Amino acid sequence: MNEKAPQSSNYGFKKSEKKVFYTAILVSIIFAGKFTGAFMTHSLALFSDSWHLLTDIASLFISFWGLKIATKPANCKYTFGYYRFSIFTALVNNVSLIIISIYIFYKAILRYFNPVDVQPVGMIIFSILGLIVNTIIVLNLKENSSNMNVKSVFLHFLGDALSDIGVLIGGVIIYFTHLSGVDTLLSSILACLILRNAFKMAVECIKILLEAAPEEISIDNLKKSIKDLGGIVEVTDVHIWSLSKEILSMTAHISLKEYNIGNCEAKLHDIQHLLNDKFNIDHSTIQFEKCTCGSCFHSKPDHNYCCNMCIDKCENERNK
Repeated sequence: MNEKAPQSSNYGFKKSEKKVFYTAILVSIIFAGKFTGAFMTHSLALFSDSWHLLTDIASLFISFWGLKIATKPANCKYTFGYYRFSIFTALVNNVSLIIISIYIFYKAILRYFNPVDVQPVGMIIFSILGLIVNTIIVLNLKENSSNMNVKSVFLHFLGDALSDIGVLIGGVIIYFTHLSGVDTLLSSILACLILRNAFKMAVECIKILLEAAPEEISIDNLKKSIKDLGGIVEVTDVHIWSLSKEILSMTAHISLKEYNIGNCEAKLHDIQHLLNDKFNIDHSTIQFEKCTCGSCFHSKPDHNYCCNMCIDKCENERNK
């Protein structure tokens, strides 16, 4: 197993942690400005954007906490470490965004039936200020966007930057045409944008918590790559899951042509290097055997039934 992987992963978490904290400070400043501006201009788009920023501040500190906890080492109670805490906090963040998107739709409907005058000059000024800050945040987070927590924050502020552009365009249109309904339309578009990204990220978090195989890894391709190393009869009972977006784990049974201590150690070294270099799997547990499924629980005469966790056996049973 790659001994350097945990250290490099924790370094990435620490780096993400600092960036999220600094982002929270910046967002707090822009929230104060936009919230004040929303009351001054009576803009629903600006108000919904500032309300969204308030949830962003909360989610940023939740993400900061999740990233901080995730770097704690494994122990006898949490044998896989604390990486899942960052996934859980990312899920909480995205669920809150889904709720706030529905609320923005609700406010847009109320505004449609009860229109109010909007001050476009204030919309333009505050949207420009917001766009500047959000662009700085997006560029700051872009490097670490592979982390699930940072990715959710990155998508939030990319959406915020786009919404600022929308509010700016809306302010210009209202200034020249006096069509205040544009503000309500922009609020609805903003809600759709937030809802789409939040739902997509929430589904991704749920898949990780349910220990689904990472979408970027094909189990068939992984098996073929291992067999291409030579001297391997079959690869079975493969299980791949994510502890976080960056930390992948795998277990597998591998039957060898030459089953002896020396060959097992050599093959284990080759397989673990392959898994780390090609598939980014840091933690793997390999069980060698003389014949295919020879060491499996279901292969014994008194245990001959389909185990729901054995992919190969269950597929064979289904194909009969």
